[in-house]
Amino acid sequence: MPGYRAIVGHFTLFLLLMNPQPAQATDASLVNGEVGLYPVGFRLYADRDGARTFACPIRPDGDAFAPGRPVRIYIWYPAQDSDRGRLLIRDYIQMAADDFGLRGENSEPVLPVQLMKGLDDEPLAALLNVKTMAVQGAEPESCPFPLIILGQGLYYESPFTHYALCESLAGHGYVVATCPLMGTHARLVNINAVDLETQIRDMEFVLSKARELPFVDSEELGVIGYDLGGMAGLILSMRNLDVDAFLSLDSGILFPHYSGLPNTHPNYDENRFVIPWLHVTQARFGQGEPSRGDPSSLMDRKRFGDSYLYLAETFNHGDFTSYAAFRITKAVPGYWSSPTNDSELLHEQICLAGREFFDAYLKDDGDALSRLQTMPGDPAVSRAFPEMIHKPGQPRHPHPDDIVQEIIEKGFEAARPTILEARKTYPDSLLFREPFINWLGYHFLYWWGRESEAVEVFKLNTEIFPQSANAFDSLGEAYSFTGNREKAIESYRRSLELNPENQNAREILEQLD
Repeated sequence: MPGYRAIVGHFTLFLLLMNPQPAQATDASLVNGEVGLYPVGFRLYADRDGARTFACPIRPDGDAFAPGRPVRIYIWYPAQDSDRGRLLIRDYIQMAADDFGLRGENSEPVLPVQLMKGLDDEPLAALLNVKTMAVQGAEPESCPFPLIILGQGLYYESPFTHYALCESLAGHGYVVATCPLMGTHARLVNINAVDLETQIRDMEFVLSKARELPFVDSEELGVIGYDLGGMAGLILSMRNLDVDAFLSLDSGILFPHYSGLPNTHPNYDENRFVIPWLHVTQARFGQGEPSRGDPSSLMDRKRFGDSYLYLAETFNHGDFTSYAAFRITKAVPGYWSSPTNDSELLHEQICLAGREFFDAYLKDDGDALSRLQTMPGDPAVSRAFPEMIHKPGQPRHPHPDDIVQEIIEKGFEAARPTILEARKTYPDSLLFREPFINWLGYHFLYWWGRESEAVEVFKLNTEIFPQSANAFDSLGEAYSFTGNREKAIESYRRSLELNPENQNAREILEQLD
């Protein structure tokens, strides 16, 4: 999408706070810094995942909520011009309070702790009346746009945390969908694999619902994850073949996290992390901790798909959220000790980098790719990201499941060219796993009535893993089952050579001899 950036009147929050006008909404695109190609529309859907359970709260009128897990889906999208008023900051805060059933005196929404403790009364009152870019219920543009799913972070559970980034992306031609972060059975979120899986499933539920919208392009899919949401986004990117690009924000995935997550999740598989990845984090987290004996980084190990690491000069986890644009002046225990002067600039550059990244890899925009890879040339960007690392990756390889499905559907002989090309072009260990191929072979041999193909599958396994005694043992079993005694003996002997302790091969050889 060349030539799309037209920087227009930037209203800073500094001017707003110097002249607070709490009685009326102030027009300020304070967090985006620019107007995109499209007006921004917004919708909120209250939905339920009936396949799961949740602590059943009681409505104020005494009626219980319907069964199932509540999932409130926030969606920003490119919209048509509308004469409706734009959402205010207070509107987002009201939605955030409703997400968690938080009501103060006179049914007023409970303010986020970050704002309640971070700003004095007058600046806070002025902020609540600031107009954002989004128009609730605006008519969407008719053409479909790429979809981006966003995962929230621990202690920053509300989508309000990232509304500015979401509006920015929507204004530049993306549909962005997210939901609040909740624990598995109650609001409390634990740092464990169970609650991480719950967040992944919530993101998948949002993905499923968003794809039903007529203005969503189901062929292009991006994922954003902040903090714990970055861990969830990484797992989602590993197990969902449709994800095309992943942006992580200050998430503990570059080096091992003290909790063991996300590596301890059963779907964590670096061989399946083969898409373009942009990781933006604090500079102090750019290197592992020698005291812990940290191994190489995930970026070092990642071989497929371009990778980008942007290191920001900040110690404030909140600088990677919309709070960075609010000119918060006070330390907030549990969140940050002292706000930095460059917080607003950093957040603007995160929005910019995220758009360039998705433009490059979801819209195949070559100009955006060039800008992404040369961003340090801009002095303003260099202030925000003093160190940027670009690691080119090999093209995305075929997924092993795709190859297996081709073997199942078309037969081994028809799939042979695909197999040979994949083995020639890509490392075998990244495409095929010995137990996986072995399991397929046994399905052909005993359960699907395709014995001759089973032999070919087991032969493939021995070719890929020539030092595996088990692979030759299985091949011997297939030859024996199909009546090829000589080949069976040959395979079992090779298995015994590789593993003299293989008692099964020894006993069968005695029978065959």
